[in-house]
Amino acid sequence: MKNHLLPLSLALLPLVACTAAPSGSVNRYDGKGTEVGNALLNAALEMRNIVRAEKNGLMVVQVELKNRRTSPLAFQWSVEWYDRAGLKINYIPQHWEPERLAGSASKTIQMVAPSPEAVSWQLQVGSRDEVQ
Repeated sequence: MKNHLLPLSLALLPLVACTAAPSGSVNRYDGKGTEVGNALLNAALEMRNIVRAEKNGLMVVQVELKNRRTSPLAFQWSVEWYDRAGLKINYIPQHWEPERLAGSASKTIQMVAPSPEAVSWQLQVGSRDEVQ
């Protein structure tokens, strides 16, 4: 029985790794500025057309991610939400969403706050190559 579980657990390992936090530096965007931790990724990925709205009492943020390179770009992103005092809202575990954009392609993502207390946000973007 143990011999049958090993292949299954090895097959599931890549799925777990895709949602792990990057081991290297990440870039942070809050709609006002950028904190660059990964200069190569910052040069390759542009954040544009940022829209912030409220729906059903929750903040919704929409961001267009644009690959500036002509070659494909693999990365992952996560969002953190903050209350009026600037404290991080920890309603759900942080999840890293894997993405892959073709050369010069763009994708619009929407992020919905986990609670009405969220008044600000921070998008974190890291390289997929750094996932452990």
